[in-house]
Amino acid sequence: MNGLIYIFTGDGKGKTSAALGTVTRAVCAGKKVAWVAWYKSDSWDISEKKIPQILTGVDFYLMGKGFYIKGSNSKTLKTGGKVIDTTTETDHKLAAQKALEKVEKILTSQKYFLLVCDEIVNTLADGLLDLSDIKNLIKKRGQTHLILTGRNAPQELIDQSDLVTEMKKVKHPYDKGIPVVKGLDF
Repeated sequence: MNGLIYIFTGDGKGKTSAALGTVTRAVCAGKKVAWVAWYKSDSWDISEKKIPQILTGVDFYLMGKGFYIKGSNSKTLKTGGKVIDTTTETDHKLAAQKALEKVEKILTSQKYFLLVCDEIVNTLADGLLDLSDIKNLIKKRGQTHLILTGRNAPQELIDQSDLVTEMKKVKHPYDKGIPVVKGLDF
């Protein structure tokens, strides 16, 4: 039996959090897990970087170059702050390609029960990867279960998946200008 494919998508918060919950469950069941992040950078002070120190059996790879802001280098937030993209589109594409290569090696090894591809779905809308890249990963999964996260999952991926959960934003503190909270949001 091939591994199952889970997609956590939508415009609401909780996609990565749902993946983290599944990782915890797998590790508690004695399974080995790999996590590859497409946008998050190792230089970021995100809480999930500490997972391999706390949960044995998780290999964690932050492969991104930070936020990718298509067509611009900055975005003004409702809080008044700015998100700055200091990396070129070419460098973002190269980082996405390296993450893809890392995932292919992980799948080839067949030593993981679960592989999380965090924010891989976002790469499609951003033009960093092609749908065929993700479809090829799905074909190569063997018995490894896959979790794909990110906004705007295309119907073709949804059709190939075994479980799809759409996170719908109903209300968010950000809408009132409340910034993200370490430990809750990152």
